[in-house]
Amino acid sequence: MEFFWYGLLGALFCVYLMLDGTAIGAGMLLPFGGPGERARRATVTAFGPFFLGNEVWLVITVATFLAVLPRLEGPVFRGHYHLVAAVLVLWTVRDAAVWFRSRLERPGWRRGWDRVLTGASGAFAAALGLLVGDMLSMTPGPEPVPTSFGWYSPLWALTVTVVLLVHGATFLVVRLPGDLVAGPLRMVRLLAPPAAASYAVLLGAGLLARVPSLGTPAVAAEATAMVAVALSARIVAARPRLALAFTALAAAAPAVVVCLHLAPVAGSSLAAGSALDGLGGFLVVVIPLVLVVQVWIWRVFLRRIDSSTPVFF
Repeated sequence: MEFFWYGLLGALFCVYLMLDGTAIGAGMLLPFGGPGERARRATVTAFGPFFLGNEVWLVITVATFLAVLPRLEGPVFRGHYHLVAAVLVLWTVRDAAVWFRSRLERPGWRRGWDRVLTGASGAFAAALGLLVGDMLSMTPGPEPVPTSFGWYSPLWALTVTVVLLVHGATFLVVRLPGDLVAGPLRMVRLLAPPAAASYAVLLGAGLLARVPSLGTPAVAAEATAMVAVALSARIVAARPRLALAFTALAAAAPAVVVCLHLAPVAGSSLAAGSALDGLGGFLVVVIPLVLVVQVWIWRVFLRRIDSSTPVFF
């Protein structure tokens, strides 16, 4: 039972990064999709149908974490309070930019919100990476013990940012019209090697410094992410959907490593059995329902934009 609940929480976190990572990366790439309002409009339209559905997974993940592991809530949020607050603020600002950019037809209004969307998306990705690195740099427990790996968190911030850029660019290759694909395609080929290299550096430096979070499963997760993101650049032009699956694996790796790091204290942090029974009855309805809706959305909308594509934002 302990494995089930902790595995479910890890799976939810992975799904969030895989899905919303496309919108985070696309937001960072807004100025590079092509010249003019048409290209920027197409980028927002590309992730528009998925945007709110993607964020449902973050809400479910956080709510499940608070309910399933209440004894870890204090150490995690207290130990990383400023980063957690920054992630929430940047998430809100990014969402506001998506909602507000098209509310007025004025070019200056849209350019301003485009800058906010690009900057907030990049800062959001970097803050997520810093949070991952900070959590991995602490020995888990009721009172987390920080380690001396000061370089580890910034390296994770760089890795998460570049990987989500590649993930978002690959998504745009799948979704944008043929005449607008050149920019994102060039970004995948340009950034995939540095993304793979950043995972390699994380892996090598972590092993050399004996970072406590790097057990064999975590090494396998980071190595898989490194290979997957490197392969995406080689196949993105011919098989963009398969490349998107590879970049999704790379985007989910931080969640896998964090969950593996916290696993030793998961058993002692679980909520009471009666609370888990009640939560299980709720989730057995909610998660399949959300999953069915998400599968339907991705099946319907994961195709190139054309004149019949609905505009959500």
